[in-house]
Amino acid sequence: MYIETLTPDRAEAAAPIHARRSLSGDFLFVSQGQDMAFAAEACIDVLRSANRLLGRDSYCWDHVCGARGLAQIDGCGPDQTLVLVGGIETAWRPVTDDLADLRRAIRNAARLCLVGSAVFVPLAAGVLGARQLAVHPDFRAGVQETSRRIEFSDQTTCHHKALSSAVSPAAAVWMMVELVGARDGEFTRASLSRYLGLSEPGSEAPPGEHLRYLRLAQGDATLNAALQIMLEHLEDTLSVGQIADLLGVSARKLERGFRDLLRQTPLNVYRDLRLDRARRLLGQTALSMNEVSVACGFSNVTLMKKWFVLKYGEAPEDVRQQAFGATHFA
Repeated sequence: MYIETLTPDRAEAAAPIHARRSLSGDFLFVSQGQDMAFAAEACIDVLRSANRLLGRDSYCWDHVCGARGLAQIDGCGPDQTLVLVGGIETAWRPVTDDLADLRRAIRNAARLCLVGSAVFVPLAAGVLGARQLAVHPDFRAGVQETSRRIEFSDQTTCHHKALSSAVSPAAAVWMMVELVGARDGEFTRASLSRYLGLSEPGSEAPPGEHLRYLRLAQGDATLNAALQIMLEHLEDTLSVGQIADLLGVSARKLERGFRDLLRQTPLNVYRDLRLDRARRLLGQTALSMNEVSVACGFSNVTLMKKWFVLKYGEAPEDVRQQAFGATHFA
């Protein structure tokens, strides 16, 4: 297993992401059993949300139940992060017939993540090299009985060399957010945390497209302010000139800033924000198509449908159908 700290030093940070093998974006989740599949799905939802915020498929994943499921997919690849997902009720002590497949997968993985009772798997397989672990209090006695070399972290998550650990399925969500942050930066970590409702209680998480463009803006005050103005005027849309006037800059300077950092024109970004709102309204409210188009600043439903299909590859009606099933809205 490739050994590397989760937080690289500055020299390493300058290297391309793909060179830091232990921070792979390809995840393989192996849950203790079918009853723990929900915990793996919660972790996968973190990766799915990260992809949305980043605006690209930076993360991919697969999920199987138990060591038998691992054997059916030919194990874990050398560029994958292996996540063993256990609970907090029963220790995960694999049977002898499963140890060979689990041992091979752990040794081959770029990074190993242990959740809850999964801490017993590498111990049973004899392949736990790291000493620092986040272990649930109910499992500490059993872990110490197996290995006296383990140092228990006082945190609910721990990252040591090429090993990450979380005391429980709930803590595993934080562990995944931290891994995304280590790979894609602190801004992404903070944005993802807010998006998932894991920080700043009481504050409203900005929409996904807004967070994605904020990240691309790299802290540029003018672009951040322009994005906020756009958000506040999704229904009564403004021209580029009007936005520039509110910011006290020329329209040309504003367009240049959008092009240089966001790789988009202001109008394209504005439309993305409006379409993002339309998608959320279609999936979460009973507003009619006409009401959604008006609320998102489109002059008519036909125009909204045209841009919606171009951006998402599906019609607004499809989103509504997926959200509400056979229920129809005028």
